Amino acid sequence: MKLNKLFLGLLGLAGFVASSCSSSDDYQWATASGEQVYFSNELPSQQNLSKSSTTLTIPVSRVNTSGSTSVNISITSDDNAFTGPSSVSFADGAATANLVLSYEPDSLGYDNPKNVTLTITDTDKTNAYGYSTYKFTAVIPSPYKLIGKGTMDEGYLWGFSTSVEVYQNAENPNLYRIQNGYALKVAQSENADAPSDYIEVRLLQPGETLFDVPVTMKDLVYFTPTSTGYYLDDYSSTIWLYHPAHFSSMAAESYWTYSRVLAYNEDGTPGQIQLAPRYHLVPDGRGYAANNSDGVCVITFPGYAPKDFSVAMDYQGVLSAADGNTYATIFAELGADSENVLAAVVDADADAEAVADALATGDLEGTAVQNGMNFVQIPEGLTGKLQVVVAVIDGDAVKTVDSVVFEYYGGGKNPWKSLGIGYYTDDIVVPLFTEAGEPYTYQVEILENEDAPGLYRLVNLYAPVAAAFDVEGGNKNIEVNAEHADGVYIVDQLIGLDFGYGDMSIETDAGYYVPQYGYDAVKAQLPEIFGKVENGEITFPVLTSQAEVNYQAWLNMGGKSYYGGMNGALKIVLPTAAAGVKAKARSMAKATSFALRLNGGQAISMKDMKIMKNRRAPLTKAQMIAE
Repeated sequence: MKLNKLFLGLLGLAGFVASSCSSSDDYQWATASGEQVYFSNELPSQQNLSKSSTTLTIPVSRVNTSGSTSVNISITSDDNAFTGPSSVSFADGAATANLVLSYEPDSLGYDNPKNVTLTITDTDKTNAYGYSTYKFTAVIPSPYKLIGKGTMDEGYLWGFSTSVEVYQNAENPNLYRIQNGYALKVAQSENADAPSDYIEVRLLQPGETLFDVPVTMKDLVYFTPTSTGYYLDDYSSTIWLYHPAHFSSMAAESYWTYSRVLAYNEDGTPGQIQLAPRYHLVPDGRGYAANNSDGVCVITFPGYAPKDFSVAMDYQGVLSAADGNTYATIFAELGADSENVLAAVVDADADAEAVADALATGDLEGTAVQNGMNFVQIPEGLTGKLQVVVAVIDGDAVKTVDSVVFEYYGGGKNPWKSLGIGYYTDDIVVPLFTEAGEPYTYQVEILENEDAPGLYRLVNLYAPVAAAFDVEGGNKNIEVNAEHADGVYIVDQLIGLDFGYGDMSIETDAGYYVPQYGYDAVKAQLPEIFGKVENGEITFPVLTSQAEVNYQAWLNMGGKSYYGGMNGALKIVLPTAAAGVKAKARSMAKATSFALRLNGGQAISMKDMKIMKNRRAPLTKAQMIAE
């Protein structure tokens, strides 16, 4: 039986006084009566709770153990977080009884201490020398343990790099908590939701499910919704990061592949991960997806030294060598750790990732690539639209893939025939980079594919824009698919310009959907998003976004997209157009060329930086067919 130490000490002191100061055998000290119930002074001042439990047991003690009895107890706690019975009962001969308190672990949360006071209210059953009240704090300690400081690099909206604390869950090693770098580096607003303290990340394992979707791929990661704390006045909303799995239109692994582990440490723990979210507006509900982009948010874990497996490749042309072979010539710049690099020339329709895998396994013979000029043999008989695929390989894993499409007709007929000089009205680049924001009309050579009539190629389409702004570039051919007179579209294509915001590419809405779902399905469901050919003039419809912005196309650069064609002027005049159509285009070209010269031909900062990509929600192929 354990007695209260203070009580025993006082009794001992009383015995010493009695033996020292009294000589009367008749002197009697008063003794405590009743059950003498108390809380032990050995109970801790903080009770650490379990997230997996809902109860906390507190022992209540008594000195007199004869007979059974009950005592009343009051329970008070912050926010009424703890409840329990109003009394405890002692069995005959028992020195302790258990008081069982209840709590809701989800409501309590981690590292959220609550003050609790327990009081024995039957004063006639307490011990004058013991504790009739027990005060303590109760908390569920976080299982996340600090493993050190890493870095967070955001390369999509704000472009920052910051040091962040990284925690690992001691109970589940696949769970991590990353200090929210957005809260540290992005300007906050008093109107915004408070930024989240952490981004919680889970390494997904094949065999588990995420929102009822089976996980089959390795290296995928999930992250919890996270507030950046950044407020958009135009939308009265805060920007949050959401994993694409939260949206029914992206409930498939194919939408999650860019949220993944990039590299591992030797012990199997992640060394670097990247998150590819949908930037979601709360409470507006709209947003724009970055779920298929690299470099949106990259987190480097403590102690990991990232390796540079980069490769940058420029296509230099075709060389017919004295040995009788033909080579694609490329100039390569390799990262410091890009030691095993192989290249091959294949058909342009081949999947570059699959080609890289075949190079890594040896199923496809490749040419070793070094820094500088390289010559990659074109297989005999291969002709038409081809591509050079370059793979950086580490061990048996492909680290980086780059590819460039080119054309070679040494073994066949060139189907592209020039129609002559036509006109192009750019309402995409020039309006965005000039103060006046007006479209720019100019001449361009236009080719047509004899094997696919209506498939046009605009030669070096943005070279005149580059010349007007006195910069290099614009020397990319852009293909416009007008095989159907009422079904014209432009798929995403680089235009060869970069004004400091990343490589530029253009596309139309129809060009965004057709590669995903096929022409017939998109034409049946969204006929209004296609352009048309009439009297030799190709025009594109003016569409209205959910943000009520009128546009005809998109300008993509630096992982972001901007509205193009906001003047409604984007169009192409074919060399075969009616005389009146060509005369009008010629007049526009002269006028806009003069206006651009007056403006000095200087690119300015984009005047519509706040405008975000806000496409209509993607449809699944099943929806396209069903609708």
